[in-house]
Amino acid sequence: MKKQDQQQLSPQQYIRTRARKLPIGNCYINSEWKESGMANIIVTRKHTNGNYTFGFYLVDLFAFGTKDTFYNFNVGEDVIKDLLARGQDQDIIQIDYTLAHNIIYGANAFAEDHDFKLHRDFNLTQYILEEDNEDIDLIEIEFGKDGELLIIA
Repeated sequence: MKKQDQQQLSPQQYIRTRARKLPIGNCYINSEWKESGMANIIVTRKHTNGNYTFGFYLVDLFAFGTKDTFYNFNVGEDVIKDLLARGQDQDIIQIDYTLAHNIIYGANAFAEDHDFKLHRDFNLTQYILEEDNEDIDLIEIEFGKDGELLIIA
């Protein structure tokens, strides 16, 4: 007898267990992230049905690492376009995944080295990113201001 009532995974369960198996799609960032020390990063993963799951990461490179993060699960490209359009006051550019990964994980390591806690939802949205290991090329990025904490009110 087949299991007809096999449970479907919740979006959170799917992200934790399967998101890293989806191909990485486009990644975006605000163009002035280096100067401002604040990066708005979007990382997309493409489903076989043409939809996307994406993570949004508000990253403070000067002190706090990931200050805010959220995701959208299995949504059409129009949802991503709407999110990008909301940042009209910023110049949003497309970037390589490796740069997005290095900014997020590098800023988080800097923050944790200074005893700052990351946004609690990063416990989930980290699974939209690749695992932080030697498979990802390392890019030298300065965190802090001249290597020191800089807290902007």
